[in-house]
Amino acid sequence: MPFQPDYPVVKERHPYTELARSENGRVGILMLHGFMGSPLSSHPMAQYLAEHGITVHCPLLPGHGHWPDKLKGFTGQDWIATAEEAFNHIRTLCDEIFLMGHSMGTVLCAYLALQNQDVRGLIMLTPLYESPDSRLGLMKLARPFMTWFYPAKLPSKSMQRLVRERVQDFYPDLNLDDPEVKKRIPEMTRLPVASIIEMLNMAEYGRTLFPQLTTPSIIFHGGHDPAVKAGSVERLYNVLPASDKKIKFFPESGHELMRPFDPVHEIVWKMAFDFVYERSALRQPASR
Repeated sequence: MPFQPDYPVVKERHPYTELARSENGRVGILMLHGFMGSPLSSHPMAQYLAEHGITVHCPLLPGHGHWPDKLKGFTGQDWIATAEEAFNHIRTLCDEIFLMGHSMGTVLCAYLALQNQDVRGLIMLTPLYESPDSRLGLMKLARPFMTWFYPAKLPSKSMQRLVRERVQDFYPDLNLDDPEVKKRIPEMTRLPVASIIEMLNMAEYGRTLFPQLTTPSIIFHGGHDPAVKAGSVERLYNVLPASDKKIKFFPESGHELMRPFDPVHEIVWKMAFDFVYERSALRQPASR
């Protein structure tokens, strides 16, 4: 059974399945979003791919789709189980499967690719390989004494930027400089310490998976990404044993370079389509 949240999730963050806009669209992509993300971030890209003959399915990972406090109680195993369920679902729709992951979702994709050798390729969007901030490792020591982490209270500019982006993503019209809004932000964006540790554990798990991954892969990352540690994407690329691998760097882009607000999104969408088309044995996608 797909994950059913017991907390409210707005329609835009629900799981989606975009069926290929062609009769022979039997090429599919399973998309897996990242930590604190949702299907919202990839949906416009999925609609583009569906219009070009590729079916895309994206589940909602447990604890996601609302404020990060909803992550409490969920584990990496819950996220893996949801990824497996979603993979089995797209198998019923498509004859040929590619994987696409954003941030932590790339670790889930690596796991699925190693479990399913018929996966044709892997698209990694700003992948998680190492902790974005080494100080987060202290969470493992703090766990017995601390339940919640308040990123909005930290002086770190990159963390402040992440917090603002997360709040703005939920409430685009909210004035983040309003004194009353500022008072509410720490509570709105608090994170369970246990969930941060689960994310760090997923990153560690990924570092055991990527060196085994021979699946054809393409990596996209940006130069202004506060959620990815500098140099970590290049290190991931270097450990991949695949002979068919590519890395594409966009200096001015951020963590969600596939979303319409990032100027390079059209390039990313087109390159992702080309990656699938060139490696599809079925050659089913519609016109390029």
